[in-house]
Amino acid sequence: MSNSTTTRPTAPGTAAKPAAPPIPGARALVLGTVTTTVALLVLVALGKAAGQVLLVAPLAATAMIVCASPALPPAQPRSVLLGQLGSAALGLLAGALAGHSLWSAAVAAGLSVGLMALLRAVHAPAAATAALVVLQHPAPVRFLVLLAVGSVLLVLLGLLASRAGAIGKYPAYWW
Repeated sequence: MSNSTTTRPTAPGTAAKPAAPPIPGARALVLGTVTTTVALLVLVALGKAAGQVLLVAPLAATAMIVCASPALPPAQPRSVLLGQLGSAALGLLAGALAGHSLWSAAVAAGLSVGLMALLRAVHAPAAATAALVVLQHPAPVRFLVLLAVGSVLLVLLGLLASRAGAIGKYPAYWW
């Protein structure tokens, strides 16, 4: 079979469905897990030092995407940085204009999807960042700097992990 994806056999006349991805080898499994854990420990330390521990949640999802799916578009530096920072800015604006309610947070998260699409930087964890900003209403500059630092650290960690062979090639493209 020359197809690069594995498919499961199906009944005659029906389309073949892609198979689940293969289980990673022991080395890749251990190195990927260790890399992601180190990234999360760094983020926790950063969040605690800056008094923004809830920021760890969306950045934890970013770490997982970078380390587990380094070739996908949401893992690329452009998506991580523009997605996170653009969504946070949108969340700050939504909170300022519409207040800090669950309703405003939901609207901010939804609007962040459109913003990320316009920026060509779709990054799912950034929608959570938009909602978090509305609900937490942090000091804007401090939060944006912390988010930028955390995002850059994750990109750098992905680059280092790739160079060390802990994860696949990263990044697939820079911008």
